[in-house]
Amino acid sequence: MKKRQFLKINTVKELSYQLGLPEAFLISSANKIDNCYRKFTDKDKKGKERTFYVANENLKKVHQKINKLLDTLDYPINIQGGIAGRSIVTNASVHVGKKYVANYDIKNFFPSVNYKIVYRSFEKQKCMPEVCRMLTRFTTADGCLPQGFATSPKVSGLVLYSSNFRIETLLKPYDLIHTFWIDDLTVSGNRPIKKFQKLFYKIFKQEGFSLHDDPKKARITDSQHRQTCTGLIINQELNPEKGLKDKVRKELFLCKKFGVNNFLKEHNSPFDKDRYLRKLAGNISFLCSVNKKNFIYKEQLKLIK
Repeated sequence: MKKRQFLKINTVKELSYQLGLPEAFLISSANKIDNCYRKFTDKDKKGKERTFYVANENLKKVHQKINKLLDTLDYPINIQGGIAGRSIVTNASVHVGKKYVANYDIKNFFPSVNYKIVYRSFEKQKCMPEVCRMLTRFTTADGCLPQGFATSPKVSGLVLYSSNFRIETLLKPYDLIHTFWIDDLTVSGNRPIKKFQKLFYKIFKQEGFSLHDDPKKARITDSQHRQTCTGLIINQELNPEKGLKDKVRKELFLCKKFGVNNFLKEHNSPFDKDRYLRKLAGNISFLCSVNKKNFIYKEQLKLIK
């Protein structure tokens, strides 16, 4: 599918045509948007309390269509999170084998992306005001970019266009590369990165964001230490964090030695045999997607099955 540089949508009627949804349905849903989602508080993967949002069925239908629309855009290659055909593997692979790797994350990213920033992002896509307003209403909640909406990863990519361009312009002359995975920024290369840190903080501040930690505290790892990107080890070749690999290796050994049913009984597993093997196969498929050397685990799983 040929990608386009801008959405460039002029009217709500044209938007409805491109989404494949009736214009009246879009207008009605946008007018009662506050009743189209619920929110709850829970801990994120890092253990921090966050507010999450869940769309109702009508809004989910709209989000699905908006995501398909955004998939037609040619996102910069540096923006990886949530983009079709890109993954934590493609994100990490560009940083493999570099002398220096630096990891940053944007502080309170989703709450800090207010509806005005989202509106301007659609405006920069050359959409007319009424289209920008409607798309903003569908993709924000409580005045900000919500965690939990299916559209948030792709919209976050639009929001970061300006920051991405400025960082690329800064780093390119020094053969340093960067990628964004939603709110995580990774910079790598064979030249020192530390001297750019204050500029990173300045750029994000000017764009309305802030990075975690004091800019004087270097968050840079050299090749003599373990380097990571979005949960993957990237020193010499791509590898998953050791925990998952060790867990899979141990479970395969025990299942082969004692049998799957005995293993599940001994470990008081809540899974039956079929469900457990599907879960184990999923973990092995992930390991294989990261590094082809892990295909040995697929062969071991076949023997157990």
